[in-house]
Amino acid sequence: MSATIRPLALLAAFVVGWLVPQGAVLSPLIPWFVGFMLFMTFLGLNVHKMAIRRSHLLIVALNLLMGTCGYKFVSAVSSDQTLALAVFFTGMAPTATAAPAIAGFLKKEAEYIVTGLLLTTGAVMATLPFLIPWALGKESAGGEFFAAFLSVAKSVGLTMVLPIALARIWRVVWPNSKTWTKRCKNLTFAAWTLMVTIIACRASAFIRDPANGVGPAILLHVGVASLVVCALNFTIGYWIGEKNWRGESSQTLGQKNTGAMIVFASLYAGPLVALGPTTYVLWHNLWNAAQLARVSAGGRKETESSKTSTTDAQ
Repeated sequence: MSATIRPLALLAAFVVGWLVPQGAVLSPLIPWFVGFMLFMTFLGLNVHKMAIRRSHLLIVALNLLMGTCGYKFVSAVSSDQTLALAVFFTGMAPTATAAPAIAGFLKKEAEYIVTGLLLTTGAVMATLPFLIPWALGKESAGGEFFAAFLSVAKSVGLTMVLPIALARIWRVVWPNSKTWTKRCKNLTFAAWTLMVTIIACRASAFIRDPANGVGPAILLHVGVASLVVCALNFTIGYWIGEKNWRGESSQTLGQKNTGAMIVFASLYAGPLVALGPTTYVLWHNLWNAAQLARVSAGGRKETESSKTSTTDAQ
């Protein structure tokens, strides 16, 4: 698949998703797509290159601060508690499980992002039992929280651990399979595009459902707030990364596992608050599409430069 087509394919996924909300019934396929993408990524992963860097620790801290400080800031400037909680749940989302798989398309190192994924997921899961009651003004999140917590932890664990284990076994049995990561990029991208399409379908169905009460005003306010959080995550993530890891740091902080936060937001704060992480799905994938376009443009320039150099040499 041409690198030029990839950004357009992602944009088309959102258009199809918005127009066909009925596609939300395919949501159970999402973990399988993520698992496949991670399996293909881990086949080519060099575990010896995985190391905790200073920027990883900053990412973990900022991941927690983006939710807590964002909540306090919005609460201070607005009386809209729904908006403040939407920012809280959006900012608290850890790195997306699909982020390492996207690294290859963006010419970033997957090992860095896998390390960040493990750290942010662990930190968020460890602090949520305390931070959700704090944000809601309650003494305890109650038994329902731990049921949801265990469900999300199990889902994330299976999505991450199973592909890692299978990939390691596969590498032992078929050593040459480590080349599949690059050779099967188009297949991995197709899985990503289908996953984004289903996510867009689900978001469209969520917004269109009268039971959720998503009016134009709240959609605008929460959508803009989640866009600001997205832009801050990618931008700050870039600047806190070490010289050779700025792109990876940006991706690790910017691409979010919104599915987990949608579960907790829906359970404790209602569907309007869940709209925050729901709209974030749009923003971080549009950001990815823009990055893909930039990578494609850079590739064309390199090709043209190479052709020019060859012609001059002749």
